[in-house]
Amino acid sequence: MSQQIIPMITSALVTSITATCQTAISGSDITRAVSVKRGRWQDDPTRKFVYVTVCGGDPEDPKFQDGIVSLGTFENISYMMPAREIGGGQLWWRRGIIQVGCYFLRQGLDEDDAINAAYVVLGRLQSCIESTVVSNLTDDFGEHAIQLFCFADSFFESGGPPTSYIFRGRVYWSCLTERE
Repeated sequence: MSQQIIPMITSALVTSITATCQTAISGSDITRAVSVKRGRWQDDPTRKFVYVTVCGGDPEDPKFQDGIVSLGTFENISYMMPAREIGGGQLWWRRGIIQVGCYFLRQGLDEDDAINAAYVVLGRLQSCIESTVVSNLTDDFGEHAIQLFCFADSFFESGGPPTSYIFRGRVYWSCLTERE
């Protein structure tokens, strides 16, 4: 079966996030990711209370598209390069989101501790994304991943006192690729 670059990138992200946000963290640390997976979150967050899911694209926004780097509707992440080369080849942005949730319902945290723990999860995740190596990925159609960027996030608190705090959000990633 042929492979395309987007599932290859999301698999590399899952491997990296699992190593950094789960395997390397003690099982007793409440900021450890209980679940890391590819695809949309579809599980019980009260059981897997810190979760991370990696998606190509944005399942809630079909207008969040991939495209050639010169496509005018993309966010400016201050990385400029020519879109096409003489003789062939073009540079594309492959984009997606990572859903992240921290359901601190049974941990007995007060609001300050819950805020601090949730932002440790977010910070660890963002750091991990940019350190994920993708330059070794080339798909069966000649598209080669070059560099991965974390360029935005949306993270917010819900739930409430005295000890039931929920943080949910998404981290946006973009991968520069070259198509032959």
